Amino acid sequence: MATGYSRIAVRKLVSNPSPLQFSHSYKTTAAVGVTSAQPFKKTADEDIEWNNAKPFDEIPGPKALPLLGTAWTYFPVVGHGMEPKQQIDIIRHHAKKYGKIWKEHLPGGMTLVSTVNTGDTEKMFRLEGKLPGRPGLDAMIKYREDRKDLFESTGIIGNGQDWWKNRKVAQQVVLKAKSFNKYIPLVDQVSSEFVERIRLIRPENNEMNDDFLQELYRWSLESVWLLALDSRLGCFDANLSEDSEAMKVIVATALVFNHLGELTVSLPLWKYYETPVLRQLHEALDFLVGTTMKYIRGAVESLEKRDEVPDEFMSILEDILSRGLSLKETMTVIMDLMLGGIDTTAHSVAYMWYLLARNPEQQEKLREEVLRVVGPANSPVTEKALNRMPFLKGCFKETLRVMPVSISNARITEREMVLSGYRIPIGTTLASCQIITGVSEEAYGKNAQEFVPERWIKGHPLETPKDAYAVLPFGFGKRMCLGRKVAELEAWHVTIKMLQNFRIEYHHEDIDCVSVLISKPNKPLRFKFVDL
Repeated sequence: MATGYSRIAVRKLVSNPSPLQFSHSYKTTAAVGVTSAQPFKKTADEDIEWNNAKPFDEIPGPKALPLLGTAWTYFPVVGHGMEPKQQIDIIRHHAKKYGKIWKEHLPGGMTLVSTVNTGDTEKMFRLEGKLPGRPGLDAMIKYREDRKDLFESTGIIGNGQDWWKNRKVAQQVVLKAKSFNKYIPLVDQVSSEFVERIRLIRPENNEMNDDFLQELYRWSLESVWLLALDSRLGCFDANLSEDSEAMKVIVATALVFNHLGELTVSLPLWKYYETPVLRQLHEALDFLVGTTMKYIRGAVESLEKRDEVPDEFMSILEDILSRGLSLKETMTVIMDLMLGGIDTTAHSVAYMWYLLARNPEQQEKLREEVLRVVGPANSPVTEKALNRMPFLKGCFKETLRVMPVSISNARITEREMVLSGYRIPIGTTLASCQIITGVSEEAYGKNAQEFVPERWIKGHPLETPKDAYAVLPFGFGKRMCLGRKVAELEAWHVTIKMLQNFRIEYHHEDIDCVSVLISKPNKPLRFKFVDL
């Protein structure tokens, strides 16, 4: 537990700065994100279960071909013909064809076992080790391994001891409620400014243009920048120039998300030589790293001039700096918090507003709670008010169930186990597909496909008995998402502000999820925001 920012620690950071040199050459490492398994001894019952289970090779799934693996299934005529970005449709197709569990062999040598059996999900998590392995963002991991001048480890997105060193520090800060209490008025201000931006850019018919998702990215970036770096970026400035720092950050983050997705679904040639997309990704990341480090150095220099800072007055950045990480490690943690929370939170809010627009009676119930607990437009959101809004929180939870941003949770097995009656060896990549289990009647009853926020309110007549492993939007265990409190705080605030000011409508064809790294809306967000 930190007990205030030591001036000695600050001087140590200042006197041992990490270099930021952007001239470099790229290495061509072929394997990234490797985890090591530890030996586990089976119990007698596990031995019996293992001996009675079917062999791994008998798990159903498409046939693997040399070099291609099961990638041939993406071809038209001979396969399902769906694009890699249609991962949700592919999962639905495989679940219908193969049942509760299936196996795929992906190009590059990865064997992926997917399950829609919540008993398998529980076992996958319960049997994970002290350093749970997870398939990572290979292109991001490669960047960090190549850029030793900037990074000491792969950070929170990696595996092993380096992951735990960074994770342990980050979770001590971002998983405690008091880290965010001081930010409630500031997040409230950002949300209010976003409402004013909507008024500024809204067409005369009140219906937003096809690119409204980009506006949600701006709001999310401004919010997470404030929380992670204790600074305002200025994404809502009506006269942002192309060479302004805010616009450069907006463009760079958009490019990072786009290129990470493209590299994820393409043939992994970029692992062996520098492709144009990889080069552009690295250039964008270089800019974001340099900009982030500039703000971190500014925080260090400011703290060096101050007396010791009590815990309760520390910002998130100051708190992380106080816990012994180097500047490089601090930058890595901050980058992971920011990049992990921009598009995910924006998409979650988009889904919630869509579901509220499609279910106007639920929107009115939520507005009634907002006006009763918080008050009319311009009334500030307080910590006390947020603690008295079960329907708001139910709406967000129900959104993440019906339209999850994370369509599955994954692990790399560190021990042998039996799933759905099949033997699973060490080193297998497992995916628990909550895009299926979260809306299954088996888990949530006959109205599982419906948007029913009340199912999450304790004691409500519509409360639904829940399978604890059917939907885990923020993951589980040691690798549970660090950004949960950030995402909730931002989503609650901006939705409150919107419902204080507008009726949210949507009059076009249904929106579904499409997914590569995470899910996103598959159609433009042509919301109509009607003044109250």
